[in-house]
Amino acid sequence: MKIIGLGTDIVEVKRIARFAQKPGALERIFSKEEIAYCRARKNEYQHLAVRFAAKEAVYKALPFDGIAFKQIQVRNLESGRPEVWVADERCNGLSVLITLSHTDEYATAVAVVQQ
Repeated sequence: MKIIGLGTDIVEVKRIARFAQKPGALERIFSKEEIAYCRARKNEYQHLAVRFAAKEAVYKALPFDGIAFKQIQVRNLESGRPEVWVADERCNGLSVLITLSHTDEYATAVAVVQQ
């Protein structure tokens, strides 16, 4: 497979925690499944922040514009490994690899798009 895009992002967890306090803010960015997953975790804002960073990294790595963050969904496999699903037909035939990491203060993600 050929690499056609690379994206990375880092975000402060406290920034996402403040953002999450605004009515309807999370629903504009995250799917219901992503919100439920993060809220079920001990450190929900770290999980929201790392998913936000993942969406930004994927957005940067995609070879086209005009995609909404809500169209980019981060899920976890049973193993705990993250995977990305993008709801856009332009992604047919593309593979998106993602890695996530977070601390108490920061969340980061790197995405690689292959064809």
